[in-house]
Amino acid sequence: MAWVAKQSKSCVAAPLTHYIEALAQVREQDLEPHPKGGVQIRQGVAADRRISIEDPDMRHGRKSKRFNGYKQHLSTDLDTDLVVACAVTPANRPDEESTGALQEDMAHQDLFPDVLLIDRAYLNSAMTEDVLASGGDVVCRPWRGASAKPGLFGKRDFKVNIRDGTLTCPAGEVEPFEPGAVVHFDPEACGPCKLRSSCTQAVSGKGRSVTMGDDERLQKRLRSRLQSRAGRAQLRERVGVEHRLAHLANRQGPKARYRGTRRNLFDLRRLAVVQNLEVAARYLRAS
Repeated sequence: MAWVAKQSKSCVAAPLTHYIEALAQVREQDLEPHPKGGVQIRQGVAADRRISIEDPDMRHGRKSKRFNGYKQHLSTDLDTDLVVACAVTPANRPDEESTGALQEDMAHQDLFPDVLLIDRAYLNSAMTEDVLASGGDVVCRPWRGASAKPGLFGKRDFKVNIRDGTLTCPAGEVEPFEPGAVVHFDPEACGPCKLRSSCTQAVSGKGRSVTMGDDERLQKRLRSRLQSRAGRAQLRERVGVEHRLAHLANRQGPKARYRGTRRNLFDLRRLAVVQNLEVAARYLRAS
């Protein structure tokens, strides 16, 4: 890079520019100044760290284990088994970010879901908000929330009254709450409470605290659905989406075929078309 900086501008013309920019990015994210001069390996990991010279979009991702590359996202019409939308994102991006591209694909076909069956990772997406705002329904497993310490009451042991905006503890103490806020119960009520040892390990003079979600109303509805046989059966319908993903993964293989998000999106759409043709052929044979 020092040599290139001394040369004429013609030396940094494409296609050399791409590699020079990549080297500069890698140097910046992997090295830091040494206290005694020079540079050293950076302590910690840079945000949105680039992991490939050849593929600028590839990132580290984590599910049950770490992987490198991309995430694929599908929207499937469960009544017909047809894939109606596709999206590809770098592996480190939250799943909810893909819903804008999925909605755009569906909009081209004048499609809008009245019932949305999704994984929890997509629950905080704009698409979920749009479906609920239009009067539709969202079917999803609720967030588990932070696990209670062994022997202590969890959030599920508290009664949430959405209409009145109140939270009632197992001992009957009531506190108002706001979505997304932390509810602090009165220390004077928690101190002499007979259930204190089963509720909190807070020091003397402090009461129990409970964190409320921004979408507490929706979470309560999702938790209620889990309590009924019909609700659990409705949740199992989303298995059809997993089947579509499994078929595509079996056809594509475990690795991306191209470099970059755009080309891998093209590949996913191509595979989805083949999958849809197989579904159409199945309907023809059955007719």
